Amino acid sequence: MKKIVYIMRGIPGSGKSTMARQLAGDTGKIHSTDDYFMKDGKYAFDPNQLRRNHQLNFQAFKADLSLGVSPVIVDNTNTQKWEYENYTKAAEDAGYEVEVVQVPHIDPKLAAQRNTHGVPEESIRRMIARWEK
Repeated sequence: MKKIVYIMRGIPGSGKSTMARQLAGDTGKIHSTDDYFMKDGKYAFDPNQLRRNHQLNFQAFKADLSLGVSPVIVDNTNTQKWEYENYTKAAEDAGYEVEVVQVPHIDPKLAAQRNTHGVPEESIRRMIARWEK
């Protein structure tokens, strides 16, 4: 069986998480740092916890690799390559094929309306401005 990791890239509201769920199917696992900001069923972003939550997400991701789960999906914005290179390396070291899935940008105003975490339009515009191809 081919083992695969999908690295999602996309601005909030672009459909990235919907696509991640489709790729995961019934057997895959999705790892999103946003999940670590959930409190009592609500998203509560705390910038002071960002580094810690990224580390927790990465550790959970590596645990699934060690179990041979496939597919494994990283569902973060990943605006720049350095943000996901540790996932790519860990996956390749564990014998996984890695596919980067970039969801096309949509209009920032629409993205602000569609995203589930309340990321404002101006923040989305900044993400697009720093996007690394």
